[in-house]
Amino acid sequence: MSERTRILHASAFAVAMVAAMSDADAATLVDCRFNGGNGDNLSRAFYVTDYRGVTVDRVTLGHRASAVAGDRTIVLTMRLNTYNGPVLGTVARRVSLEVGVTTPTIFNFEGIRVTPGSRLAFTQEVTQGDDQVSFDVGAGPCDDITETNGSSAPLDSFRRNTVGVMITGSPADLTDVVTFSCPYNPEGAGDGIERGFYVTRYPGKSMRRVSLRLRTSTPGGKTLLLTARSGAYDGPELGSAGLVVLNLGTSTNEFTFNFGNVPVPAGSTIAFTLVLGEGADTVFLDGGFAPCLDAIETQGTTPPLDTLRRESMGIRITGDVASAAPIEVVEYFHAGFGHYFMTALPAEIALLDGGGFGGAFARTGSTFKVYDGPANGAVAVCRFFTVTFAPKSSHFYTEHAGECSDLQSNPNWQFETVAFYAPPPVAGSCPVGTKPVYRIYNSGIGGAPNHRFTTSLAVYSNFINGQGWTGEGIRFCAVGP
Repeated sequence: MSERTRILHASAFAVAMVAAMSDADAATLVDCRFNGGNGDNLSRAFYVTDYRGVTVDRVTLGHRASAVAGDRTIVLTMRLNTYNGPVLGTVARRVSLEVGVTTPTIFNFEGIRVTPGSRLAFTQEVTQGDDQVSFDVGAGPCDDITETNGSSAPLDSFRRNTVGVMITGSPADLTDVVTFSCPYNPEGAGDGIERGFYVTRYPGKSMRRVSLRLRTSTPGGKTLLLTARSGAYDGPELGSAGLVVLNLGTSTNEFTFNFGNVPVPAGSTIAFTLVLGEGADTVFLDGGFAPCLDAIETQGTTPPLDTLRRESMGIRITGDVASAAPIEVVEYFHAGFGHYFMTALPAEIALLDGGGFGGAFARTGSTFKVYDGPANGAVAVCRFFTVTFAPKSSHFYTEHAGECSDLQSNPNWQFETVAFYAPPPVAGSCPVGTKPVYRIYNSGIGGAPNHRFTTSLAVYSNFINGQGWTGEGIRFCAVGP
C-alpha cells in the first residue's frame, strides 16, 4: 500500500464486486419455464436444437416422486445429436423427492465443450431407489426444445415442444444474452415487495433488462420502481427502471424493467429493491424455484444485505457477458501533470487516441493484456479518481480488496469502475503463462500522487533508482509471456 493510501485509510466497505469467479462468461442459454404438475416418466427423453453456447455448465430439471417419497439417484446423460450419439457427459445426483411436489435438480457438467449450433440429446434414469419418478414438462411452447415419447435411436417420435429445463454455459455470442436466471416457481404464492433480493457473482458486465413475475391483491393500475445497487442495499446505485402497469391482476405474470445497458462489474453482487409508486396496495414477487445458485431473497432491505429468507428469487436478467479472451491495457502520459494513466476501455482508448482532452494524453508505447471479467481466477482491479490535489487530478488502481474497500469509504476518492481483471501473484510470483506487473509511486512529486504500472523490470528499477519514485512490488499479473 502506498504512503498516500495509508494516509487516506478509512473504515472498510464490503466490496462484493471483487469476488473472483472462474466461470466468468456463463449465461443462461436454455430457459423453458417450469410448469409444476405431474409431468412425464423418465422413460421419456428430450433434446435441444441449435444450442447457442460453447460449453454446458449446469442443467436444471424438475422432479417429483410419483408414488413413494424418499431418496434416489438420478443420472442425466448428454449425447451429441441423437439418443445413440457420442456421450458428451454423464452426471449423477442424489435427491430427496416428495409425492406431489416438484423439486429442482441441478446437474453440473462443469463446462463440457460443445460446438455452437449442436443438437444435445438428454436421457434420464434412476439408478438407486424407487424408479417411479416424473420430470416437469414445462409451460412452453419453447423454441429449440423437443420432448419425445421415448429414447429409441435416433430421436424417437415427437411428443411436445416443451420441457421444464434451464441450461447455463458460455455463450457463443457475448452480447444481449440471458446473463442470469432463477426459474419462476410454478406452484409458489410469492412474497410482498417489502422483501429485498440480490444476485451474487453476477456473470455479466452490463444489465439491459430485468424480468420479474408479479401479482397484486387488488387489481388496478400500478407504478413500480426497481432499483439496482452494487454490493448492498445502501451501495452505489447502478440504475433504476420504472414500469407503469395499467392493470396488474391477481394472477402472476411476467413484467420487464428496462435498464438500458448499464455497466456492471462482472462477478459483483447486485442488490435489488422494488417499491410501489402509488397507493398502499400489496404487490407480490415470485419467490423462485429453489434452490438457485447465487439468487438470495432477504427478509427486508436493511443494509448491508438484511437476513436470509430463501436461496431463490424468480428473476431473469439480460445483458452482455465478460469474455475469457484477453484484452489490451494501453498506457498514456500527461506531460502537463507528469502523470501516467492506463485504460482497457475501448471507448476511452478511442477518445484519447483521437485527441480528446486537448490532446494532453499521449501513448507511451507500453501495453499489456488482462481480462474484462474474472476468468481463470483473475481478480478485479478497482479504479478511482480524485480532484483533491487541484489543479491536478489523478487516478489510482488497486487489485487489493481491502485497499479498494477502504477508498470507497473515503470522500476524497471517487470509485469509477472495475478497470479490468488480472491474475493475482501466488506467493510473490506470477503463474505460468503470465508476467509481473509492477506498481511505482511518485512519492508525491509535483504536489499530486500518481502511480505507474509496468511489466518492465528495467523501467521499474530506473524510476526507483533514478527518478525518486517508490517501488511497490508486483501488484498483479499480465496475461501472456
